[in-house]
Amino acid sequence: MENLTYAGFALERSSELRLQHDEVQRLKDQDNLVILPVCNGKNLFNNSNNTYVAISLSEARDLNLFDEEMIFLGFDGKVPYFAANIFKEDQISGLNIHWEFKSLHSIINLITFTQASILAYARGMSIWHSNSVFCGKCGMRTESDEEGHIRKCISLECSKKIFPRIDPAVITLVEHPSEESCLLGRQANWPFGMYSVIAGFLEIGESLEECVKREVEEETGIIVNRVLYQGSQPWPFPSSLMLGFAAKAENFQFSPKDNELEKIMWVSRKGLKEFTEMEDIDSDKKLPSKHSIARTLIDSWVKREIKFL
Repeated sequence: MENLTYAGFALERSSELRLQHDEVQRLKDQDNLVILPVCNGKNLFNNSNNTYVAISLSEARDLNLFDEEMIFLGFDGKVPYFAANIFKEDQISGLNIHWEFKSLHSIINLITFTQASILAYARGMSIWHSNSVFCGKCGMRTESDEEGHIRKCISLECSKKIFPRIDPAVITLVEHPSEESCLLGRQANWPFGMYSVIAGFLEIGESLEECVKREVEEETGIIVNRVLYQGSQPWPFPSSLMLGFAAKAENFQFSPKDNELEKIMWVSRKGLKEFTEMEDIDSDKKLPSKHSIARTLIDSWVKREIKFL
């Protein structure tokens, strides 16, 4: 499973430099420095030419950005990349009237595959910093360390280290016992008409395969076997890793144990042709975004690329 949006990270992370503060400080003085501002989970975008914005070192100085707000991301060749955690949108609005902080979802069709992965990384790290200002053990404040890749409690008695959080979730294409239909459902809070495959977060003490079986049974009442891993996708909304699976159903009648899904249906390959794209706001049958692993799983099943050995 290749070419998934937000995967294929283009930068060399150079993680060894995270412990070399003086060297990273020198990088911040380079003229080719690239700084990607993020505010409240939104990336900075230029409305005049439909491109993302990377601010210069001089602009960063005008904003009085401190090391606390700077996160070292890595290199593109010899060009160092940083994310900048901006706390107020109006902090940057004065630099250019065409600049606006926008959600990554809203600009995804206007940027390249490579740009999407870099902006997603910057966004994910920024959100983690904003959500980790206080120590979960003692309640004291934390401070950024290792060039933005760790937060450390300022209490000398505690000194707890907090690492970037990743939430693993399984997402599963379930095939009907007849092999001619797949399982789709929708949640009430999703965009109008959107359907997708079955997904859920991994619980403590649970294997990925066990999670697949539990989530499918809880949400639909369908028992699955032959659970096969297909691929993964970073999903920084805010911090998930989607682990894609395919599974065979043993039964076909629905008897959900929870109310997470408002609609559940078996859909044939022919029936999927009636579904439209997310951009069709009036359609009551829409497939998930082409940028999601959910859509990749559905498309792979339609093409009979998923093999149950």
